[in-house]
Amino acid sequence: MTSNYNIWQLYGLKGNPFTTDPLSTYGDDLPIEKSFFGRDQEIEKTKKIIYSNKTSRILVYGEIGIGKTTFANYIKYQAIKDGYFTPLGELSIQYNWTPEEFMFNTIGIIYTTIDRTTGLKEKLNVGLAQKLNVIFGIDRGYSKGGGASVAGFGGNVDYGQSFGVTMLNSTSLKLLLQEVLDELIRLGFKGTIIHYNNLELIQDKGEPQLKRIMNGIRDFLQVKGAHFIFVSDSKLFELFQQLKRVEDIFQVPFLLLPFKIGEVNQIINTRLQLLRISPEINPIPPFEDGTLKLLFDLYSGNLRGILRSLDCAVNETVTSRPRTITPNILKAALFRFSKNRFLSKFTRENTITLKILKRILEKKETTNKLLAEHFKMLPQNVSTALTTLREVGAIKLSREEGRAKYYVPSQEALWLLLEPSPDWEGQTFLE
Repeated sequence: MTSNYNIWQLYGLKGNPFTTDPLSTYGDDLPIEKSFFGRDQEIEKTKKIIYSNKTSRILVYGEIGIGKTTFANYIKYQAIKDGYFTPLGELSIQYNWTPEEFMFNTIGIIYTTIDRTTGLKEKLNVGLAQKLNVIFGIDRGYSKGGGASVAGFGGNVDYGQSFGVTMLNSTSLKLLLQEVLDELIRLGFKGTIIHYNNLELIQDKGEPQLKRIMNGIRDFLQVKGAHFIFVSDSKLFELFQQLKRVEDIFQVPFLLLPFKIGEVNQIINTRLQLLRISPEINPIPPFEDGTLKLLFDLYSGNLRGILRSLDCAVNETVTSRPRTITPNILKAALFRFSKNRFLSKFTRENTITLKILKRILEKKETTNKLLAEHFKMLPQNVSTALTTLREVGAIKLSREEGRAKYYVPSQEALWLLLEPSPDWEGQTFLE
């Protein structure tokens, strides 16, 4: 039977307290100024770097799912209050970008924000506004007037004549960014903060692609008036250290560690209070303390994994009445979910695939070679099982060291480690 009600309203809440979306710089149901918690030392150090320099390059790294994007968004929120300009959102880097495409899209997201900010575009220098319109705006590809020099991209462009992005080179893009930043400072902003996500997509293509992009944008990142924040996981930091020419222009990187259990509890409790339907209604606690402890241990404090698990448990068990998720309810719900998602896809002929999945769950991280040695199998047979497990989302590639590829279980596959309650019908996965 399909429900036609908001399950969070049953708890006295106006929204999902377990959302894994980053908190937004510009506000939503969970305003960042009230819902952000912790990271005090890292915040002060980051702000000191930005506020004390005309330009800076900051790398924020750590495990996936610990709140790095929200951290960067909070830095931007604070900086906006202190007179800085920042684009409406972060720029998600694509793995196949060229350095020129990186630069072009950086200026493009700045232009988009200027264009959408009431009254700001009208204050721009007329010549600069025209250039930006020709390159990024409604007049993209066409000059206005009898002839116009477009940011130095190869001379004059006649009226109505189109031109391609290929005319934009790294030198002219750097000059255009500098011109835009200077104009924003003239208009009263102290500087511009630009935030990049998805650096791990470059890493997935290997060290050559990372070198190509980072070396290609090195000079672009040194323009005055810009503060660049790059967010990525710990694996990219290891590759990043090998690019000495690029690493030398960055400030000391910030490693964000997982939250402690008391901090996770406070983060969720703050969300519950902010999402109350009204001040007169006390929300029903969606889970017990023991439930949070169980998930904290399972995910080693990874906030995203904890929130996703609570969200799934509520959606799997709540119907027409609110339900406080106990440890046993959590175990049964999440185990059932993963059993249906993963184990049901394998037949008796896939016994070795299940054994390999179990081994990866036990070891947390392992390689084809280690699995082959453990099971006394040919590496190619292990590779077939690993491919199957990756296709169904039970495991993922964690990192590469030379020819060795390390695999870890997905967040949902970890639920197979949760022993069901004693009245569970059927054999558990680990038996």
